[in-house]
Parts: sequence; structure tokens; C-alpha cells
Amino acid sequence: MTSFNLKSDPRRRTFVRLIGDIRHALNEALAEEHARRKLTKADIAKALKTNKSFITRKLSGESNMTLATLADLAYALDRTIKITLPGRDALDSVNSIVELQEPDPLDHGSGDKPIVDVSARSG
Repeated sequence: MTSFNLKSDPRRRTFVRLIGDIRHALNEALAEEHARRKLTKADIAKALKTNKSFITRKLSGESNMTLATLADLAYALDRTIKITLPGRDALDSVNSIVELQEPDPLDHGSGDKPIVDVSARSG
């Protein structure tokens, strides 16, 4: 098995930072949506027709995430994905290279209801 030294492998550091930024953005968005409309991992799983353990594994880093999964999770969170690629010298001044943005309230093209509606959930 190959071992990576993060201090000496800038390519690996770039990968680890990207994965960390993605997971952080997803978990932050979930916390915001939970506070706003009580959205849970179970709600996301239901919207994506999968099980809660799949969502938990992706958000915790227990399993790899594809771009398709990232897009699905952003969809379920009613967020858009924004990725920036700053120059290497600017990277230290950038907080994150991945953001999940809330929908624009002035964009009426997508409707007023969130993609995953938990307002009718009982309990």
C-alpha cells in the first residue's frame, strides 16, 4: 500500500483540501437547511431514493464521492455549486474553493418551493 506524506506531496495536498472543502460545504449547507426547514439526512436520502447510511457515509468521508453524488446532494439541499480555481499563490488567502450557494430569491424560474419539502412531514 502506498503511503502519502502530505508535507512533501503538493498534488495530494490539493486533493485532500478539495475533498475537505466539499464535505465542509455540504455539512454546512445541511446544518443551515436543518435550522431553516428541519431538513435531515433521512429527508435527503428519500429525495435521492437511497438510504440514510449512504448519505451519512458521503458526508462523513467514509466513502468516496463522485461528482454525480455531489450534484445530487446539492440538488437535495436546494443549492447550486460554485467552484473557483485560484492561482496557487492566492490559495492561502482563499477560505474555500467550493461553495454551495443558496438559490437566488429573485430567480423565479425554479419555483418558490424547495426541492425537498419537509413542511408536511409529521412529528
